[in-house]
This record gives sequence, C-alpha cells and structure tokens, in this order.
Amino acid sequence: MAIPADRIYSLEGKGLKLTTAEDIEPYLEELRNVENLEELRLNGNTIGAEAAQALASVLKTKPTLKIATLHDIFTSRLKDEVKQSVIALCSVLIDFPNLIELNLSDNAFGPLGAEAMSEFLSKHTGLQVLKLNNNGLGIHGGTTIANALIKCQAECERLGKEPALHTIVCGRNRLENGAAPAFAKAFAALKSLREVRMPQNGIRPEGIAELVSGLASNSKLAILDLQDNTFTHSGSAALVSALPNWDALEHLNIGDCLLGSTGGRLVIEALKDCATLKIVNLQYNEIEMDGAIALAESLRTLKLLESLELNGNRFDAESNAVELIKTALSENDIDDDIIGSLSDMEEITDDEDESESEQSEEEEEKEKDAANAMEEDSARPKTASEALEDELADLVSQMKQQLNV
Repeated sequence: MAIPADRIYSLEGKGLKLTTAEDIEPYLEELRNVENLEELRLNGNTIGAEAAQALASVLKTKPTLKIATLHDIFTSRLKDEVKQSVIALCSVLIDFPNLIELNLSDNAFGPLGAEAMSEFLSKHTGLQVLKLNNNGLGIHGGTTIANALIKCQAECERLGKEPALHTIVCGRNRLENGAAPAFAKAFAALKSLREVRMPQNGIRPEGIAELVSGLASNSKLAILDLQDNTFTHSGSAALVSALPNWDALEHLNIGDCLLGSTGGRLVIEALKDCATLKIVNLQYNEIEMDGAIALAESLRTLKLLESLELNGNRFDAESNAVELIKTALSENDIDDDIIGSLSDMEEITDDEDESESEQSEEEEEKEKDAANAMEEDSARPKTASEALEDELADLVSQMKQQLNV
C-alpha cells in the first residue's frame, strides 16, 4: 500500500552538503511540520556527524516512521565521522516499532559502519527489508552484519514472535568465502526470507555451497540473485540440492557465475521442477550445446516464464539447440522474444578442439611410451646381479610355501 504524499519527507537527489547543525536546521524545521511521518528520503546528499546528530534529535519525535531511505548520504565524509553518524541515526531508529525498511546502500562505511549498526540489527525485531549494497563491508563487516541478524532471530525467539525480515540486499561488498559461514547460519536461523540479493561479492564455490545450504531453510524464497560470484561444478551441485526447497521461486539470477559445462547442465536439468519461475538469468556461464538442449526440455514445464538470459554461453545463436528452446517456449504459448540478446555467444573454436585433441593425443603417447618401456625392459637380457636377485626371490617364495604347508 502506497504511503500518502503528505506523510513523506524528501530531500532526494538535491546534492546538499549538510555538515553542521546549522546547515541542516532549515530542513529539520520542515521535517518537524510533517505529521505522522512514514517515509524519510535523504539519499543523494552528504551529511556530517553534527548534522546527523541534529537529525536524530528531530527523528525521536517521529516514531511513526516506516521507511528510512538513507543511501548515498555520506559522500566525502571520513570513516570515523560516518561511524558517528550511523550510531546517532540507528540509536533512534531502534526504538521505532513501525520501521520496516532501512536502506543504507552506497555508503562506503566498511566494517566500522557495520559495527555501528550491529546493535540496531540485533534488537529491531520488526525490520522487514534491509538494503546494504555497495558498502565496502568486506569479510569482517559482512560477518558482523550476519551475526547481528542471528542475534535478532534469537531475540524474536525469546519474545515468542516470528522473524519479520524477508528481504536482504547485500551485493558488491567483497564478502568472499570468509563471510559466507556467518550468512549461511543467519539464513538458516531466520527461515523467513523471500528475497536475497548478493551479487558481485567474490564468493567462490565453497562459500556458495554454504550460502545455498543455509537458504534451503527458507521455503518461501521467491527471488535469489547471486550474479557474478563463482559456482563451478560444486557450487552448481549445491544449488541443485537446495532448489527443491523453494516452491515459490520466481526469479533466479546466476548469470556470470562460471557454472561450467557440467555444472550448467546440472542446474538446467533441475530447473524442470521449478514451475513457478518467471525470470531466469544464465548468461556467461560456459554452458555448451548439451546444456542448451537440456534447457529446451526443462522449459516445457516453465509455463510462467517471462525472461530468459542466455547470452555469452558456448553454443551458436543459430544452432538447432536455440531452435529447440524457441519451440519449447512456443508450446507454452510464450513468445521467444523473452530470450535476451544472443549477440555475444562464445563458441568453442577449432583451436580449442585441436588443443583438447592434442592433450588427448599427448596422454595416449605417454601411455604408449610407458608400455613400450616396460616391454623393452622385459625383453633385454638380465644382468648377473638381476638374475641373482630373481633366484633369491624364487627361493624365498618356495620357503614360504613350505612353511605354510
């Protein structure tokens, strides 16, 4: 339900530099006059610590706030200053029972910012949407955020209420494998997630496996975006194991994830059981012809599909596989224009075929050389020493047989 315009206060995109309490005062006066404030939009300005503290003082009088849009508000500010600002704002927001969404994306506060908001995240059990995209969290900051969410779930349990958090956006934060175990534990504990977006985090197969394992506990998951991380075969296999748990999955973005030929086919074959899917991104994953043919078969059950991204894979855009994909869509009365551009397909070149053939030939040659060496060794005359060793070995063998008898 849309928030009425008279309950929204916005300075969105004005490019204001608000450093001191005096700088922000004219806008705080406007804010004071907004009755029953439900949404605050301050993105696209830069706010200093002193101004943030003045803002926090006024916000204390606005407990009806539901949505705090605070992304991109600390440009050009020092990290310590940003930490003070985040602490000031979160210390007020923690007491707002109606707050359901917090957006602090595009603020480069790093681990210090994560620490500054950890108490808020640990205790605010009503928050439904958390957006922390492009904050430079790193492994430490990401782990801090995830641990705070685990504590929040424990607080919900203590209060006898279900976790409210259903959306987490935490992309472009260099989380890597190091933060994956904490997030996996948080996901498994929450069980309430419907949307998770964690693209471009440098997470490798082991971390991916942990994340999707934790997410498997969230049966209502509808949107999963892990674009531009690294799956390979093991990450793909882990995703395949988790897919049956998500009966409501509508949007799957695993583009640029290096599924590989075998991993890609594993995932594609599993998609046939995901009948609720509407948006699928599989681009730039080294999927080859066999995977494309398997996709045509899986598409027969995806009758709700609205978008399919396949660009950058390793089969010809004019191949029979693409025709089979289009035919499968047509059988479901879906127009083939839902397939995105195929202008950057990466075909397997003759050089690559030759290289693979050469490698195979080299291995065969090595095996032949080894076999020939053995034959030559057995064919050459034995030296006196070798003959004596053989005789001794035969004698020992005979003695052992006699003793056994």
